[in-house]
Amino acid sequence: MNKKKRIEKGFVVAVLIFLSMGCVNKGNRLGDKEKFLNEKNRPKGMVLIPAGKFLMGSTKQDGGIGIDIGVDELPQHTVDLPAFYMDQFEVTNSEYGMFREATGHPASALLTQEDFTSVYPKPEDNHPVLDVNWNDADAFCRWAGKRLPTEAEWEKAARGTDGNFWPWGNEADPGKTNTRESRHFWTHPVGGKKGDVSPYGVYDMAGNAMEWTSSWYDAYPGSPLKRKAFGKSFKVLRGASWGTEFFPFSRVTHRFSVLPGLAQPDFGIRCAKNVE
Repeated sequence: MNKKKRIEKGFVVAVLIFLSMGCVNKGNRLGDKEKFLNEKNRPKGMVLIPAGKFLMGSTKQDGGIGIDIGVDELPQHTVDLPAFYMDQFEVTNSEYGMFREATGHPASALLTQEDFTSVYPKPEDNHPVLDVNWNDADAFCRWAGKRLPTEAEWEKAARGTDGNFWPWGNEADPGKTNTRESRHFWTHPVGGKKGDVSPYGVYDMAGNAMEWTSSWYDAYPGSPLKRKAFGKSFKVLRGASWGTEFFPFSRVTHRFSVLPGLAQPDFGIRCAKNVE
């Protein structure tokens, strides 16, 4: 190969490398742009949960059936979700108060009945609103321009894509969250337990207040389990609370089935929102 051809070949290779680098850089710029747009459009107080697959539910190797994990958590299965936004913190008494003032929605019994206020501390503005039923939670989220998360969305926001048992990982640590073991016996300010945070930066998903989802309580795909409660009778609550034990209720896979009209002093709200 003569000198001229070597130069021409070298020039072509250099151009191809340059174009290749340009394509890679362009791809990075597009990724950064998409990230920027997501951040720019991200609703205040919410975090982006990226699109993609995650493991939902438990396996028989995750612990004792009926002790560590419920039979309704089986089988573990892969769920592919579009991107969505999730409230970083539980809905507070202050936020719920603004909703009530704007809409005339009735207050929870916890705020109005003396037998509640004589037993429980007076609700504070920056603590999670409690004693709300499913209809209250749904109405608040709609008023806020949001919606209740599905059961699958809640679990992904809590555990990420690694199949964590708790938001922080697989190590059982009651000190990281607010359940009966904390001996506080009441709520703490939202986000007050810095260890109770999911891989996406969502707080208080293993304690403080249980949270309503939009999902009806039903068997998972592939489950042979039969229950009268399955179907469109009970809604699913997720997450432990100040009034429940750490084991097994704080695990992100645990499911509570509750009648939509029932309210308790540890039922709270967290909203989700579609990515537009």
